[in-house]
Amino acid sequence: MEPSGETTDPGQPARETAVIFAELLGSAELYARAGDAKGQAAVQRCADVLRQVAEGGGARVIKRIGGRLMAAAPTADDAARVAVAMQAAALDFPETHEVKLGLGVGFHFGPTIQNEADLFGDTVNIAARLVEQAARGQVLLSADTAQQVGSLFRRSVRRLYSVQLKGLKEELQLCEIVWRADEPATFYPMQAEDEPVRAKLKLRYRGNKMVLRRILEALTIGRDPRCGLVVDDEHASRHHCTIQRRHDHFVLADKSTNGTFVTVEGEDEVALHRDEITLRKRGWISFGQPKAAGGEPVEFNCDD
Repeated sequence: MEPSGETTDPGQPARETAVIFAELLGSAELYARAGDAKGQAAVQRCADVLRQVAEGGGARVIKRIGGRLMAAAPTADDAARVAVAMQAAALDFPETHEVKLGLGVGFHFGPTIQNEADLFGDTVNIAARLVEQAARGQVLLSADTAQQVGSLFRRSVRRLYSVQLKGLKEELQLCEIVWRADEPATFYPMQAEDEPVRAKLKLRYRGNKMVLRRILEALTIGRDPRCGLVVDDEHASRHHCTIQRRHDHFVLADKSTNGTFVTVEGEDEVALHRDEITLRKRGWISFGQPKAAGGEPVEFNCDD
């Protein structure tokens, strides 16, 4: 579900609304392991749960395309309540073929143009861009929207960093709602200092090697010189994808325009677009095009 590309028309009446986008993460891996029919059924079941939670919280579900659901709430505080409720419900998503879908949520409060079937305007576009930045278990909002939520949720807001989102002239200050008591395990899981390190991830690119044992923040791969791993590939985005530890696994999340292609040795290639996959065994990460199309992939090797 792409942003509408439309901006608020001053000739039409605008209504202040909180627009929520919730996106199921992990569906590409689910389809690869379970097949299209079982994968689609699992996505549908999870989407139905999210719809019930949203409507039970007073939000109006506008539409669903694939694994992304769009809803509207009267206030930013209502949107925060619904977003947290959806994340809580996602914790109980069942596993299908050893894959458990996760959830990223983004919402923004501002003027929208509305009809019975849809919403339009900059507020919708910003909310859609926010969910594209959201990791599994994360609720993202802008600093301006954070000022509109009630005191209960405002105390749970953590400022992150400024980011230049596609279609926006100025950088947006990102914030997240810390909604779980064990919050560090929600976003950037890491082992305690006295816990033995088991799994590690080896990355190789152009003869350079990197070994990841524990990650305090997500490792970013892309063309930007500030990325943790810089790739020289015209098909790669500036901030193409991230890898972060989740317990004893490493999860890659696509953040790019053209997608990330992951090949596990001996298995079919998986194409990711705003989705994530657990890295397993040995394989390759290609940027913006399949591995067979050429380019220089990043090789990975997971040691358990």
